[in-house]
Amino acid sequence: FFFLLSPPFFFFLCVSPFVFITFPRMDLQYSKVPSERHWFRSKNIALLQFLLTVGTTVSSWAIALVYGHVKLWPIPMISYCGVYAPEKYVFSIGLVCAAFLMFLFIWIVETADKIYSSNATAYLLGFPCSIGLMVLAVCNCVEEPTLHYIGAITYFVGFALWCIICSFKELGLEDDEKDHWVDIRKVLSVLIAIFTIAMLVLFAVKDKVDNGRIPVCEWLAVIFAEFFVLTFYFDLGSDYYIENVYVPSSVEKKTKRRKYCNHDNTGC
Repeated sequence: FFFLLSPPFFFFLCVSPFVFITFPRMDLQYSKVPSERHWFRSKNIALLQFLLTVGTTVSSWAIALVYGHVKLWPIPMISYCGVYAPEKYVFSIGLVCAAFLMFLFIWIVETADKIYSSNATAYLLGFPCSIGLMVLAVCNCVEEPTLHYIGAITYFVGFALWCIICSFKELGLEDDEKDHWVDIRKVLSVLIAIFTIAMLVLFAVKDKVDNGRIPVCEWLAVIFAEFFVLTFYFDLGSDYYIENVYVPSSVEKKTKRRKYCNHDNTGC
């Protein structure tokens, strides 16, 4: 019953017909990309990742609150909302799906010629943090605390560093290439780093979770991280599709070429 009310179920139920029916009909009228080559806009991955992560986290907390597994205040750690049934099923399934979307999102961003990152940054920070999210979702903090906290640290630290590195690489953009989303991402990346560091420091000095400081830092770090992801929904544009993504050469990165496919498929 709770699975039917969970974000993953609604994600599958709502998105599937939207993808396979609405997108092809809507996009074929306007796009210059060959019809057999576009089916899903890349920017929608950012939106879906944001909605699924936030929806899963809030739903798990609400179910745990209704069943008396957590208190309204002090606000619990997010991990505590995925320990007991039935909220643990929503928590695990939802965040595993979100981890897959995060992996896909990072892959898209790294090849979208928007933030001029590098493959090394993706493989050392971006992809590991999505795997960390999956690990913390599957291994709860009571039954498998070691694996859970390894996954949590990998996710929080990895994503905070990835945001900082990627955002401030946009400093090299020309003025005509910048928009307000570039500045917003810089602010969000700093806030993510601040609250992640604060949370780790409070853990190191053994501050009590019941004081509420550690959970507040965790929730704020996650919220700002998801808004960071959401900025790409507005920034990637409507003419960029998943199947247009490819890994550019070093020369193309230096000349900052746009990486859209040509009509004759050259350069893809």
